Amino acid sequence: TTSPGPIERVYSLWWLAHVSNSPRRDLFVHQQAHIPLPSVDVGRHLVPPTAPEPTTMEKGQPASVPSTSSGDDEAVAAAKLRRITRRVDWAIMPLMFLCYFLQFLDKVLINYANIMGISTSLRFRGNDFEWMATAFFIGYAVAELPQGFLIQRFPVSRVLGANVVLWAVTICCTAATQSFAGATAVRTLLGMFEAVITPALIMITSQWYTRRQATPRTGVWYCGLGAGQIVGGLISWAAQHGPSPTRAPSSFAGWRIMFVAVGAFNLLVALAVLLRMPRGIRSARFLGEGDKALLEEALARDQTGNGKKVFRMAGIVEAARDAQVWLLCLDTLLIVIPSGIITTFSATLIRGFGYAPEAAALLNMPSGAVSVLATLLGTFAILYDFPRWLAICLLLVPTMVGAGLMSFYDKSPAGALAGIYLINFDVAPLALVYALVGANTQGYTKKVATNAAVAVCFSVANIIGPQTFRAGDAPGYLPAKIAVFGVCGGSIAVTVLLRLLYGWRNGRTAAARRRELEAIDRGEIDARVAAEDQTDRTNAAFCYVMPSKIASPIEPPATVVVTGANGFIAQHCVAALLKHGYHVVGTVRTASKADLVKKTHSSHPGLDLVVVEDITSAQSYLAALRSTWPSAILHLAAPFHYNATDFEQDLMIPAVRGSTAILEAAAEMKSVTRVVHTNSFACIYDAAAGPCPDKTYTARDWSPLTYQDGVQASNAPTAYRASKTAAEKAAWSFMEQRKLGFDLVSLCPSMVFGPFLPESKPKTTAELNTSNFLVWSVVSAGQSSAVPPTKGPVWVDVRDVADAHVRALRVPEAGGGRYLLCKDVYCNQELADVSRKVTSKYADRIPMGEPGRRERHTHFGADASETERVLGIRWRGLKDCLGELVPQLFEIERNQSA
Repeated sequence: TTSPGPIERVYSLWWLAHVSNSPRRDLFVHQQAHIPLPSVDVGRHLVPPTAPEPTTMEKGQPASVPSTSSGDDEAVAAAKLRRITRRVDWAIMPLMFLCYFLQFLDKVLINYANIMGISTSLRFRGNDFEWMATAFFIGYAVAELPQGFLIQRFPVSRVLGANVVLWAVTICCTAATQSFAGATAVRTLLGMFEAVITPALIMITSQWYTRRQATPRTGVWYCGLGAGQIVGGLISWAAQHGPSPTRAPSSFAGWRIMFVAVGAFNLLVALAVLLRMPRGIRSARFLGEGDKALLEEALARDQTGNGKKVFRMAGIVEAARDAQVWLLCLDTLLIVIPSGIITTFSATLIRGFGYAPEAAALLNMPSGAVSVLATLLGTFAILYDFPRWLAICLLLVPTMVGAGLMSFYDKSPAGALAGIYLINFDVAPLALVYALVGANTQGYTKKVATNAAVAVCFSVANIIGPQTFRAGDAPGYLPAKIAVFGVCGGSIAVTVLLRLLYGWRNGRTAAARRRELEAIDRGEIDARVAAEDQTDRTNAAFCYVMPSKIASPIEPPATVVVTGANGFIAQHCVAALLKHGYHVVGTVRTASKADLVKKTHSSHPGLDLVVVEDITSAQSYLAALRSTWPSAILHLAAPFHYNATDFEQDLMIPAVRGSTAILEAAAEMKSVTRVVHTNSFACIYDAAAGPCPDKTYTARDWSPLTYQDGVQASNAPTAYRASKTAAEKAAWSFMEQRKLGFDLVSLCPSMVFGPFLPESKPKTTAELNTSNFLVWSVVSAGQSSAVPPTKGPVWVDVRDVADAHVRALRVPEAGGGRYLLCKDVYCNQELADVSRKVTSKYADRIPMGEPGRRERHTHFGADASETERVLGIRWRGLKDCLGELVPQLFEIERNQSA
């Protein structure tokens, strides 16, 4: 047998499915941007939504990236966390696996008892056995809410242990039953006690593991259902060698021995749970105090919220009227009915093929192996990029084939037996259905109502399944077999209808999503969704999704391509990647630039360089990079200079075509799972709006400049800002139109200050990059000179920009996101004041101005809190930045004079 009970499958498969739902999975369709280039079709572009404001439990940083900005400290912390996780695995996972294994074994004992004579011993008549089997699921469903209350009120490990004790006693009591009424009562109690198992195990898993760690571990203990089937067959076979009702009517029958033996083992496991499973991290004896603190910090950083909890009757009404909800409920009902049948009657069916009871018990064991295989396949379908609707259909094909063999193939028992095995693939599709429920319903009220409706259908299906077996249809039970075949075909049809519905709705609302442009730019959509409990039907920006993917962290020694590797920011990105242990492939335009990059990184063995002369050609990238099999690409190659004369040829075309060319190349290189697109605050900032003291820019904002604005610009800075904006829009549009197997992350750094790498310092101050030249123009003006006026009053340290690029690879939840990289606002007077403090040696060169005067209130601000929350980054301050940069600048001046 392969199917767990109704409520446990709801919880466990919901967990597997919902860890894949990134808070940034839905992209917003943005404005129409026309770019008159024959090879570039920008069309619409997408703006990722902003995640809800973090709750108290959410504030912090993702567990996948420790909070420290030091690569060495991060590596040490990661190693410690791996060691702690192994200890937790050995202490917790065996107990969770045993609990799940036993509850499923307890449930399927009735399957084996049916071929061992329980109906004869208890003098069942008519459909008594079917109703006794159904009683378990009724008790299971009724106890769901009370058990949930107990889990919330008391330590979950103690609630679990107490219930294991109770169901162990109940199992033993089953051996003492003497009538249909007694057996039904005991089975109802067993269902009530075992209703705790999956919600409890999910809570324990989330108590000890991050979401990324929890996914495979949930799959491990969920495989206990297959193990229960295998071991149950062995126990039944052994117990059948004892007394039977036909051989010794007055003796203690084999099925009674089986229940007592299994119940006793349950008691032993219950004691182990009560004595060995900690109440929480703080009570774990196998962890030291430092380990506990580190684990708690990692788990705290990993939390994500459920949005604002508001209850609105309109959400329930919409759920009741939504065709999607009805199709999801129907799909659940159709998929689960075979589970209810096979759970209770697989051994009976095998015996009906002509096998003896002992042989039927043994022949049912391979069903457990198929169940484990199907569970793992369902887990991998979630973990990796595979369309859920197609995965559901493909996994139902073996079930449907098995139903056909079981129902209509009568030439040999072996063929029908193979059908029984194949039906057990029915385990896997449920995880994917529940993933669709989470991904494609929006709004707290509607989501709760939809999950409740689907859970009810799950329970009803498990009750319907056994009732298809009627005593009058024995021994062939052909109507029940046909029912299995029919509902499998029906579920495939319903899944296809769901896919068509989602595609139709997305196409129908595309125009409405474009009309949401202004609200998106102002950041009002997210606030309205939370405040009004907007749903997927009322939120015009909602996009239905069918893929199933949990992006995995891109960890060392993965290969990462860095385009434009000789640039100021790119050099720091390369250094950060090499420090963390990545293999880096850098692209440069000329061989001479490659030599400079090699010198900077001392010909590091983890660095390879290739020449890509034309950054606007996807084929040029492919020719150089296809054989490297990169896991990710950091795209930093773009024109950045203010001496252009032909703005379209010098800035606009290289920026826009370069943006799409690298994405086209990534699409051909199937190994790429993420592209990090380095853009600029210029894509966010509206220069025409002026200082705007009351304005705070965030990643939701967009520059209003268009491609044509760049071509017709009156000056190079305006053309540059337009080129960056058009390039980023082209990238998002490309991602929307192509539906690729990798995701995109956009990083928009503000003015980037910071030290040069030791071997990459310019030879003269004239060769300084634009942002550091701004600092030089301030600190070298002379003590008696006026402080130059401030330009671009937001800044970030280049080392933090490089750190953000690495974190963008290692934080799966960052996928599909747009992030502003900005420490704070500044003014040139502050640059002078801080530089004078950290480099007193050059105080006579630094203008005095008006020490202490700040201009924060005279111009706009910037808010990068979303970046801090998702990427877990901590920004360096001006003192740290200028303390290393300013001495370098004066050293460059001194060397050029020499």
